[in-house]
Amino acid sequence: MMDLQAALGIHQLARAEANLERRQAIWRRYDEAFADLPLQTPAPEEPGTRHARHLYTVMLDLERVTCTRDEVLLALHRRKIGSGVHYRALHLHPYYREAHGYERGDFPSSEWISDRTVSLPLSPKLTDEDVEDVVDALRSTLLDASRQQQTAC
Repeated sequence: MMDLQAALGIHQLARAEANLERRQAIWRRYDEAFADLPLQTPAPEEPGTRHARHLYTVMLDLERVTCTRDEVLLALHRRKIGSGVHYRALHLHPYYREAHGYERGDFPSSEWISDRTVSLPLSPKLTDEDVEDVVDALRSTLLDASRQQQTAC
């Protein structure tokens, strides 16, 4: 770590516990709101551990929805919900494809997870209204898609 990073970071330590508490509250809301959706929520915290709550990633049940992970991301984006992919299968990144000749199908388990994983906003700066916007957007997208309405995604 550089001195400049340390100088910034030391002032953030005072907010660390409050930020973690806020992320935990958002995490609980997401767990509650998404329990009945065609997806898998993150695994519960193991006893005796402390989770950083850095990323809230869900794994879509693509057998129960009519759109792909990328279409879900696009639908969320259209509703102004910043979401992302954490993580893409490593062998599908351009460097590994070009340098080592990897292609889709070489590591099916990695691809299966990669094709289904979506990261949702999880920041202590999110307001309760922001969190509800995320909840509403994902719920409506997936519920419409699981009802096979082509307009969903």
